Amino acid sequence: MVVVVTKKNQVTIYLSDEIRDRVKAIAEEQRRSFSFVVEELLIKGLAATETGEEGKDQA
Repeated sequence: MVVVVTKKNQVTIYLSDEIRDRVKAIAEEQRRSFSFVVEELLIKGLAATETGEEGKDQA
């Protein structure tokens, strides 16, 4: 049985092996959970998208 300590929604996503491995490496390096890192990346991506900054790093 899985006990979730937060009241966050659960979602299912499909990731390529490369993306999964990159996120997993960040999580291990920062000693955080995979879910925490995914949420942080989504928050940063949403903020960049909402401020019109998406794609600026890709020159």
